[in-house]
Amino acid sequence: MFQQILDQLIERVPESLAATFNDRDGDPISSRTIQIPNEGLQLLGAYQHMVKRHLQQAVEEFDRGEVQQVAFATDQHWILMMGAGEQCTLVLVMQREGLLGRARFYMEQAIKALNDEL
Repeated sequence: MFQQILDQLIERVPESLAATFNDRDGDPISSRTIQIPNEGLQLLGAYQHMVKRHLQQAVEEFDRGEVQQVAFATDQHWILMMGAGEQCTLVLVMQREGLLGRARFYMEQAIKALNDEL
């Protein structure tokens, strides 16, 4: 079922190139890649917890809330990370010209469906 949810996410975000759903240790539970090497995608999922922890430390002086989403861009791509239940992570890589709002909307829907399956 996890694979079906990732496939649906890729279909709904036309500019997406890859998605991975990783467990708390960064190991992939399910992945779907179109143009991104699996190794790079797995590294993004594995490093998500470290990135989130450092960002949380950076903002805690003015915001006590938990970091829920991380989005960063390179010249060619958007990389979006969202936490799911049981400390799992959903990562989406998409082309830079893609609509960030649409991707976030469908990622949130995917997170709900993934959490229901956990």
